[in-house]
Formats: sequence, C-alpha cells, structure tokens
Amino acid sequence: MSENPTTEGAKIYRFPWWGSVLLAIVCYCTLNYLVPQFEPAHPVLAELVKAAPFFAPIVAIPLLLLAAKQLYDTDKKGDEDPDHGDGNNRGE
Repeated sequence: MSENPTTEGAKIYRFPWWGSVLLAIVCYCTLNYLVPQFEPAHPVLAELVKAAPFFAPIVAIPLLLLAAKQLYDTDKKGDEDPDHGDGNNRGE
C-alpha cells in the first residue's frame, strides 16, 4: 500500500450545490403537493399523509442551507484569481 490512508477520505465525491437546490425543490413539491393526494387505507398512514405539507419546509430548508454551505465551501488552494490574488500585480 503506497497510498496514505488519510488521503482516501479526501477522495470523497462532492455533490454540487445546485443538486441540493434541485433536491430541496423536489422534496418540497412532493411533500406539499403530491403526498396529500394519496388516500391510504391505514389510519396511521392517513395521518402522516395529512401532516406531509407541514414537513415540506422542514425538509427543504436544511437542504437549502446545505446548498449555501456547498456554494461557499472551497477547500482548493488554487482558487484565487491571479489578477487579485497576491497583490504583486500592480496593473502593469
């Protein structure tokens, strides 16, 4: 094993921020509009279906907060703009 085991954790696939936004939209619309149309026979499921629109923002807001974190989370060292990065460029 020539590879350092601590670098394996750094190879985790990063989900894009816009994916979290799309997932929040899908979850919100599903819980708010689609689930209430179901008519389950079991009374416990009927209560859950009735409560689904109240859970829609509770599910969507954390996903939107995750999207904001992913948007501004940069762990790359070379992300700086070369024109404004180190201050050595004096407009020459």
